[in-house]
Amino acid sequence: MKCLLKSGDTDKIIFFAGVSRQKEIYVMAGNYLQTEDWKSKPELLKSIISFYTKGKAPHLLANFYVSCAQVSVSTF
Repeated sequence: MKCLLKSGDTDKIIFFAGVSRQKEIYVMAGNYLQTEDWKSKPELLKSIISFYTKGKAPHLLANFYVSCAQVSVSTF
């Protein structure tokens, strides 16, 4: 997974994390996807939420929702 993260191939990262069954992989993928342009790509938004949920990382999911709210507030 670390090599995929360094490569920056988002599609392969999502695929690998999707077939993985390790919590750490889900969290790593969610963290990486947050660095991408998730604001304009709804499929990344869904993947981030899914990976944090599967990774059993409610604190990271909560922080992501805070980021979403801040983006919404700043655009209006």
